[in-house]
Amino acid sequence: MVEPSVNQLSILQQAAQYLQQVRYEHLPEEAIIVAKQAILDYIGVAVAGSDQPVVNNLGKWAEDCGQLGSVTVIGSSLRLNAEYAALVNAAAGHALDFDDTSWATIGHPSTVILPALFAQSELNAQQGVPASGKALLLAYIAAVEVCHKIAELMMPLTSKNGWHTTGVFYGFATAAGLCQLQSIDTHTTCMAMALALSNAGGIRSNFGTQAKAYHAGMTVKAGMESLNLAKAGVTASLFALEAEDGFIQCFASAELACNARQRTEAVGFGRNYNIVTKGYAFKKYPNCSGNHPTCDLILRLIAEYDLTAADIKSIDCGVSLLGPKELVFNHPQNAVEARFSLQYSVACALVYGQITLAEYCNEKVLDPRIQDLMSRVNMGVDQELAKLGFIGTAPIKLKITLLSGQVINAENDLAIGNPEKPFTDEDIEDKFMLCTDKLTEVNRKQLLQYLLELESIDSLESITNIITV
Repeated sequence: MVEPSVNQLSILQQAAQYLQQVRYEHLPEEAIIVAKQAILDYIGVAVAGSDQPVVNNLGKWAEDCGQLGSVTVIGSSLRLNAEYAALVNAAAGHALDFDDTSWATIGHPSTVILPALFAQSELNAQQGVPASGKALLLAYIAAVEVCHKIAELMMPLTSKNGWHTTGVFYGFATAAGLCQLQSIDTHTTCMAMALALSNAGGIRSNFGTQAKAYHAGMTVKAGMESLNLAKAGVTASLFALEAEDGFIQCFASAELACNARQRTEAVGFGRNYNIVTKGYAFKKYPNCSGNHPTCDLILRLIAEYDLTAADIKSIDCGVSLLGPKELVFNHPQNAVEARFSLQYSVACALVYGQITLAEYCNEKVLDPRIQDLMSRVNMGVDQELAKLGFIGTAPIKLKITLLSGQVINAENDLAIGNPEKPFTDEDIEDKFMLCTDKLTEVNRKQLLQYLLELESIDSLESITNIITV
């Protein structure tokens, strides 16, 4: 692959050149494996989330706005235009907070990028140009590569500043993936990504509400709209990322923007793929990833010590710096709030003996046993964990004091589902089958087979035809 001249090309130009030149044959096998897992995971959690209130609300809003079209809305007979279908499908993938996480961004790549790529692929097929599984994989991996290499210039400061990084980073990633999928020229690709940078946003103070899932939807729509605007001739700055008052400065700091301007080496898109070197965390539990090491640990301790809620005097949870920023509900009153509550995760495990989709309903959150136990679960930043900085992996220290006087101390640095503690193939498939139980058994198995053999699929219609009703 031709190496861009860093002295002549902006970061966006380097990215656009990579997007135009990359081919499926260039991709590392490991990148394809992770991408297939991510696509399988996204489809599963989007089917599971397709009947959530936020998804129903957004679908009705799109319909009321006159946005009917020909593109599939997952789990529905509704058809919308491409941008609005992708918006609703992105929210479906994020509504349960069960979708994959990238530590490059501390955000959720698949639930934003994939709805756009599926929507465009469906439009292509309707116009007689079937989009293959290989084309989807290439566009997705390329989009993630562009996004995450740029995020490395800014993180973790962007998250530390209070932004919901899913909304910040994945709009221009969506534009990048769509440009690669459609072989858009480098200038238009630059304009599309730069326009998407102006549409970035999403604040963490809206966690625990329907707005968080909407962030995924608004972001994919912004990315798609930005490409359409660029195709129409709307211009933007080639240096929108690194310029003074540009994206890096506004969403991170002036110092990091200056560092980006003064780089003496190219960013290196397509070298040491981030999706391989950093990988993804796939979720075992349907809640914010900040809960997950705690979920693993408390369930293990319950089994090891035969603990019940009746045994507990108090539980002290020591978290890292991001913990209080993400896990913002100490005493949740509904299922949406409970996904962002460490207290609920701990109480849920002790009262119900598991932490699954079934436990995230208002009735179970309001159970008096849960409400009582949560008042005895305390969360605070642990000073040793604080020294690790603003990380997303959510290490935990638990101090469990029993009514008997016994004290149990335990800790966990990383959740199952991370590359260092990976899901097995069986884990991934079991989660998918659990999430898609609203489909018929025949369709679930057929859909799973298609996704496992994605690179062999000639047209993605074989997938979209199954995930509708």
